Amino acid sequence: MRKLKYIFVMLCFKLFGQDSLNKKIPLPEIGGYLKLIEQFSFVENVDTSSLTSLLHNRINFKWNPGKFLLRLEARNRVFYGDLLKTNPAFMKSLEQDPGAIGLSRVWLDKYSIGVHSIIDRALLNYNNGKWDITLGRQRINWGINMVWNPNDIFNTYNFFDFDYEERPGSDAIRIQYMWKGFSAIELAVKKGRQDDDYTAAMLFRSNKKGYDYQMLMGISRKDLVGGLGWAGNIRNAGFKGEISYFHNYEKLEDTTGIVSAGMSIDYSFKKGWYTNLSFYYSSAGEDQLNFLSTAQFFTLSAKQLLPFKYSAFLQVSKQINPLLSCSLSNIYSPSNNTWVMVPSLQYSVADNWEITLLGQSFFADVSRVYRSLSNSIYLRLKWSF
Repeated sequence: MRKLKYIFVMLCFKLFGQDSLNKKIPLPEIGGYLKLIEQFSFVENVDTSSLTSLLHNRINFKWNPGKFLLRLEARNRVFYGDLLKTNPAFMKSLEQDPGAIGLSRVWLDKYSIGVHSIIDRALLNYNNGKWDITLGRQRINWGINMVWNPNDIFNTYNFFDFDYEERPGSDAIRIQYMWKGFSAIELAVKKGRQDDDYTAAMLFRSNKKGYDYQMLMGISRKDLVGGLGWAGNIRNAGFKGEISYFHNYEKLEDTTGIVSAGMSIDYSFKKGWYTNLSFYYSSAGEDQLNFLSTAQFFTLSAKQLLPFKYSAFLQVSKQINPLLSCSLSNIYSPSNNTWVMVPSLQYSVADNWEITLLGQSFFADVSRVYRSLSNSIYLRLKWSF
């Protein structure tokens, strides 16, 4: 028994550090939020509208004893309404966990009610100032731009998924080594559900003459990947960019490589005004599509963040007062003369209460007729705890 106690004490010294036993180990932290979202949708005529309700709960667990950090976070969502009637496969699609381990579960899918849970963060992190090692389901954020991130090859972010602030994660191991200044090197390996769904890449980042820059190389599925990103200023305006090149390693002799590139300029004016102008190019995109639907805006990868070859984004926002802000975002592509408009209004009721009114409208030339693809209005009430 004494030997067992001795082994346990030695393990504690190794795990938490020699000084940690003399200190009070911090208690775990639990937080999260609860959201109620009403979605009103129609195409061209409100007579064919639909109404869907969503109750969205997130629970965040964090424990940080010394140099270690343990995180466990889950999303729980209850859907009710017309979306489940018009799209019977919707709940099934949520159950498809892209990670190596299935942590997604649909508890109920009947009577126009859907209940879904997923653990999207489950990780152990070690940090001693120079070395940072993370194992488990985590967010590997290599993107720089606000809207389009060709460098984000591990877990691509969708601008239209506005209700997922935390963004997707990956089942991966990530090792970072940092030295003086802002220089660091990272190695990350991710495994997905499918046999060919894997990504392994290395990233180097540093700073020179006021610019943060990064270079990456690796392999993603069957593609060799190389990328470059930067962030700095032109006078008082922010200037950011990312470019990635993908080439199938089984076809190195041909010219089927794909270029995905994004660039942005943003500027903060006086009296709370802000604007962001971004451009995106993908050689895999189309100049003209015979068929276009809103589903194509949500099916993306770092190689092709929109179905088009060329796209532009313009956002103008205003902080009206400390409690109220508004913004108008627009995306335009000459492909099918496509235009997406996203207006929003946000009001902070209290420190932990927030109301958001947001719209998403998609328009395009389809079969030589310029028409609406879909319109949605969202009213969201959020309580954080």
